[in-house]
Amino acid sequence: MPNIMSPRLDFNSSVADLARQMERHAMIRVVNFHNTSRARQTEYREQFARLSREFSPVNEPDLDRYLATGRWHKAKPGVIPGFYEGYRNGYDVIVPLLEEFGLVGWFFVITGFVKTPPGEQVEYARQHDIGMKTREYVDGRYALSWSELREIDRKHVVASHARSHMLIAPLDEAEQESEVVGSQRDFQENLGHPVRTFVSYGGPAYGTHAATDALITKAGYQFVFSNLKIQRLRG
Repeated sequence: MPNIMSPRLDFNSSVADLARQMERHAMIRVVNFHNTSRARQTEYREQFARLSREFSPVNEPDLDRYLATGRWHKAKPGVIPGFYEGYRNGYDVIVPLLEEFGLVGWFFVITGFVKTPPGEQVEYARQHDIGMKTREYVDGRYALSWSELREIDRKHVVASHARSHMLIAPLDEAEQESEVVGSQRDFQENLGHPVRTFVSYGGPAYGTHAATDALITKAGYQFVFSNLKIQRLRG
């Protein structure tokens, strides 16, 4: 099964080892973000400006081609800015900056967060380990809306971060199915198509837990993002 981190790396690898691997292999870099407050907009603009100078944007066809062939087809290496949980400020703050600098954002969305009524989203976030260090929306809506996700979906990548932001392996069978397959169903109903990419809470790779793997396959996901690699499950 191809994956994006073909060199053998783990959390015990030194920074120097990682740097050497990145010099030798045409890796796609992934830069992760969570709650992107408007208060840090200038900082994000500076980061995206640097990324756009050094890297090429990556969409799902680009990733598919790279993982299928092992060859990167653009002049500059690729970068995936990843935005986790599905915060509203991903649309208000981040999307305009991505488009200003010609980057493709990957939005890993917890569908249960999106489906929660605005007045209950702060409490939902507290119960599901979704960081809420800022309170910038007086109407109480902190998650992306489906209309915003449909807008994002036109130029960027919308992906599943499951339904409820919890460890999937310890759940019972019905709860596991809800997290993995139910999340895909939410996207199909609200975007009009399934999404291709999945990432679990905690970042386990495909192959870690057989029952979860079976559900990922059942839901039809093509890519699995984890802490140390991106796996392509099928063409």
